[in-house]
Amino acid sequence: MLPGPRSAQTRRGRVLAAAVSLLLLVLVALAGGLPAAAWLSGALVAATSAHLLRNRSRDDESPVWLWSSRGAWSVAAGLAAEAVLRAADPAGTATGLRGWGVTVAAVAACACLYQGMVRWNRSGTELSDPGDWLNGISAFLAALALAALTLAWTSGTGLTGQDFSHLIRLSAVTVLAGSCLTVTAIADLRTDPRALVLTAAALLTGGGEAVVLALTAEAPAGGPADLIVLGVWTLLALAAALAGRMPRGERTAAYASSRATTAGSVVVIAASIGILAANSALRDGSVPVSVLAAAAGLSACVRVLRLVHDLSQLAASRIEARTDSLTGVPNRRALIERLDALSETEDGAALLVIDLDRFKDVNDRYGHAVGDALIQDMAERLAGTLNGRGLLARLGGDEFAVVLSDPDPDRAVTIARELCEAAAVPSETGGRVLRVSASIGVASTMLGEQRDGELLRGADAAMYIAKRSGSGVCVYDRATDAQARTRHELAEELRAMLTGSTAEHGHLTVHFQPQLDAATGRVLAAEALVRWDHPRRGLLGPYAFLDLAEEHGLMTPLTWHVLDQATGQAALWRAAGLDLPVAVNLSTSCLEYPGLLQALEGALDRAGLPPSRLVVEITETTLMHDPRLAVEVTRQIAGLGIAVSIDDYGTGYSSLAYLNDLPAEELKLDRSFTGKLTSDPRTRAIVSGTIELAHHLGLRLVAEGVEDEATLDLLRRLGCDRTQGFLHARPMPAPDFAEWMRSARTVVADA
Repeated sequence: MLPGPRSAQTRRGRVLAAAVSLLLLVLVALAGGLPAAAWLSGALVAATSAHLLRNRSRDDESPVWLWSSRGAWSVAAGLAAEAVLRAADPAGTATGLRGWGVTVAAVAACACLYQGMVRWNRSGTELSDPGDWLNGISAFLAALALAALTLAWTSGTGLTGQDFSHLIRLSAVTVLAGSCLTVTAIADLRTDPRALVLTAAALLTGGGEAVVLALTAEAPAGGPADLIVLGVWTLLALAAALAGRMPRGERTAAYASSRATTAGSVVVIAASIGILAANSALRDGSVPVSVLAAAAGLSACVRVLRLVHDLSQLAASRIEARTDSLTGVPNRRALIERLDALSETEDGAALLVIDLDRFKDVNDRYGHAVGDALIQDMAERLAGTLNGRGLLARLGGDEFAVVLSDPDPDRAVTIARELCEAAAVPSETGGRVLRVSASIGVASTMLGEQRDGELLRGADAAMYIAKRSGSGVCVYDRATDAQARTRHELAEELRAMLTGSTAEHGHLTVHFQPQLDAATGRVLAAEALVRWDHPRRGLLGPYAFLDLAEEHGLMTPLTWHVLDQATGQAALWRAAGLDLPVAVNLSTSCLEYPGLLQALEGALDRAGLPPSRLVVEITETTLMHDPRLAVEVTRQIAGLGIAVSIDDYGTGYSSLAYLNDLPAEELKLDRSFTGKLTSDPRTRAIVSGTIELAHHLGLRLVAEGVEDEATLDLLRRLGCDRTQGFLHARPMPAPDFAEWMRSARTVVADA
C-alpha cells in the first residue's frame, strides 16, 4: 500500500527536523566544543521525549502524560540553556552562571511531573485534594532546608551559589521521588510498570544529584559532575516518554483518604521545627536554612488550615444537603438514609407520611408567603408533639414524614393521632386564623418485608386512603396494598387510554340520564355521565376513576372525550328530530384550563351543534375554589351562548354571595337533600327556601336523586322545576336512551 499524503508529509517533517538537529549539533560543537554539543544533544533527546508524550492520550490518564510532556519540555529548555551558555563561553569565565539553567528547568520539570502523579492518583482513587500543590511546596522547602543544614554542618563552611544550585535540584527530585512512591502505594500502582519506571528514574536522578553534590564538595564543578547532571535529567525525560508508551497495567480503583497528605504536612511542620532548632545550635547558624525551614513550616500550616476549612465546609454542606431550607427539619434525603439504616436492623422501623388537607386552598387564597409561614408553623408544631420520639422530615410541599425506631403499629397509630390533633389546631399566620387538618398513612416493617423503598410507598398509599375516607389515620396492610396497586394500575391504564390510540385498556363511553319537567313529565334535557368500558373490570362508573383522573392531571383530556361524545350524540338526536340540550360536567382543572373556551367551541363546531343545546355543569365547590376566576370564566362561557348550571348546590362552601354575579341559568340541588326531603322537616325547609331563592334570582331548580313518587310529589308542591333520578330512568347508553324515550311515550320539549 502506498503511503497517504498525510503520512508522507509527516515523514518529510521528521527528516527535516533530524537534519536541522544535526546541523545545530555541528554548529554548537564547532563554536563551543564537545561539552556544548553534549548538552544540546540531551536537550534534543528531552524535546523528542516531550513530543512523544504530547501525542499520547490515554482516556482518563491523558492529564498525566500531558503534565509529563510539560516536564520533559522543561528539561529540554534547561539543557538547551546550558548548551547556549557553554557555546557562548567556551573558556568558562562565567562559571557562576553555569548550572542555574538546568536548576530552574529541574524545578519546573519536577513540579510538572509531580502534578502528573497527583492527577494519576486522582484518576484511580476517590481522593481529590485541592491542597496538593501546597504539599509539594512545603516538602520542597523542608527538603532544601534539611539538605542545606546537612551540608553546612558537614562542610563547616558557608554555602555558595553553586551549592544552592545542586541542593535545589536534589530537593526537587527528592520530593518527586517521594511523590512517586506515595502515589504508587495509594493508587495501587505497584503492579503497573509505568509507575515503576517513573519511580526508578526519579530515584536514579536523585542519586545522581547526590553524587554530584559529593563531587563538588571535593573539587570545582565541571567534568564528570556535568556529565552526571546531563545524563540523569536526560534519563528522566526519556523514562517519562517510555512510561507513556507502555501499556496500562492492572489496577483496582479504591477509596483513599486524605490522611496521607495530612500526615505529610504534619511531618513537614515537625521537621521544620527540628531544622530551626538544629540550625540555631550551630555556632554560625545559616540564615538561609532558617528562612527555608520557616517557609516550609508556614506553608505546611497553611495546608493544614486549608484542610480544616475544607472539612468544615464539607460538614456544613453535608448538613445543608440533609436539611429542608424552609423549615430547618431534615429533608427527604435524610429521611431515606435514616429509614434504610433502621429497616436493615433486626428491630425494624415504622414510618408515618403526613399530608395537610386543604393546604392548596391556603396557597390559592392568601399566596405562597402565607403558605410557607403555615408550613413553618406546622413543622414546629409537629416536632413539638413528636418530642424526640422519632425523626421528623419534610418530603416537600405540604408533606411531612416521621421515622420511628419502634416498629409497633399500635404505638405508631397513637403517635399519628396525636400529630393529627396537633395539625388541626388553628394557626395564626399573617394576621389570619388558618385551619387545616392532616391525613396520615402508617407503615411498619412488622407488617411485612418493607425494604428498598417499599415502606415509604406503603405509608404513602395508606395516607391517600386516609385522605379519601376522611379517617385521618390509615395503617398499611395487605388489603391496603391491593387497593393501592389496583388504583395505580387503573391510573396508568387511564393515562394510556387517554393519551394513546390503543384499545388495549378499553374506551370511555357516555351514558345519558333524562331531566323531566316536574309538573308535566316532559323530557327537557339529558345529562352526559361518563363510564369506562374496561376489558377486564367491566363497565366502571365515575366513582371508580374520576378521582384518579383528578389526582394524576388527566381530568382535562377526559372531559374533552366526554364533551366530544356528548355534543356528537346531541347533534345526531337533533338530526333525528330529538332536540334535547345535553349537560356536561366541568371540573376545577377544566375551569382553570387556559384553552377551555376554544375546546368548547371546537367540540360544538365538530358536532355541528348550536351553543344553546349545550349546558356546562360546574359544582359549587369548583366555583368556590377561586370565585373571581369562576365569575370571569362562566361569563365568557355564557357569552358563547352556552348555558351554565351550578351542580351539587349546598354541599360545599356557600356560593350565596356570588349567585347574583354568576351568569347561571339553573341550580342543581344535591341528592343528599333530595333523599331526606320526605323524612326531615329541616331538610324540607332548606329545599323550599332554596327553590324560592332560585326563582327570585330568575334561576330554575333541578332536583337530583329522585327515587320515589312521594319525593317527586313533594317537589312538585314546593315548586321545583325539573327532576332527575332513578325514579325516571337510570343513566343509559345513547341507543337505550332513544328506545326509552319511545317506550315511555314521554313528550319531548320544544326546541
